[in-house]
Amino acid sequence: MSLITFSLILAVFAQVLNACIVLIDKYIVTSTHVSRPSAYAFYVSIISGIVIILIPFGVIHVPSLYVAGISLVIGVTFIASILLLYSALKVASATDVVPWLAAVSTIVTFLFGFMFLDETLPRYFPYALVLFIVGMLLVGHFRFNAKSFAFVVISGIFFGISAVLLKTLFTHTDFVNGFFWSRIGNVVGALLLLAWPNCREAVFHTSSASTHKTTLLIVINRALGGVAFLCTLYAIRLGSVSIVNSLSSLQFVFIFLFIFLLRKKMHALFAHEFRPGHVLHKMLAMTFIVLGFIVLFI
Repeated sequence: MSLITFSLILAVFAQVLNACIVLIDKYIVTSTHVSRPSAYAFYVSIISGIVIILIPFGVIHVPSLYVAGISLVIGVTFIASILLLYSALKVASATDVVPWLAAVSTIVTFLFGFMFLDETLPRYFPYALVLFIVGMLLVGHFRFNAKSFAFVVISGIFFGISAVLLKTLFTHTDFVNGFFWSRIGNVVGALLLLAWPNCREAVFHTSSASTHKTTLLIVINRALGGVAFLCTLYAIRLGSVSIVNSLSSLQFVFIFLFIFLLRKKMHALFAHEFRPGHVLHKMLAMTFIVLGFIVLFI
């Protein structure tokens, strides 16, 4: 198996996990006490500090100023992206948010990867990219209000920038240290949120109001997030960041399949996904995305 193929397999598996994560995120910000996006973004990011368990193994080195700086920027862009994502998920459908998020982040990653990383892309990548974007734009139904649409677009921009910065980080350090310091960047970014009084109040209020069930759900979700991030990170290290990020379009396919399976057990949360005409529209979008995936492999 070639490194490129292994990179693609890791990226696809990460999108399966990310689909689960988004649905759990949607449930948490709409159906639990952790309903303030800033509070949830804080807890999601602060849990990244679990990577300190790597320190006793002697594999972590003091970073250069460049590695420390870029890790901090990665942390800040990550915080900004998930804060805006959770704000959009709070008021909009997951199957509307994710395709637009993936489309914007894919375009941003492609442009920045081409300009700053001098990436050599597969011959048919532009055609696959067009199919991905058409599918992702088609599924959104343009049912956002101006505020939630802005949240999704800006979140996608930050996600794309973060992906390119991660690839850049790996050109200056090894995989383990790149993973460690990028996660520490998340922790620093989370602590910076406490500088805003509204965020600080939301974090402390959520801490006292959340139940053990909600806390456990957050921990499980972040464990899934950690595995997904590791898979994505290694896929980026082995292959092209533009290709890996373009496969985020598959996340919508998996989300839709999971929602279909859960539509009866979680009817109140997902019933609106299956309005008349909605399913056919999204099936057409999935066709474009799958075709894009096939073209990418060609």
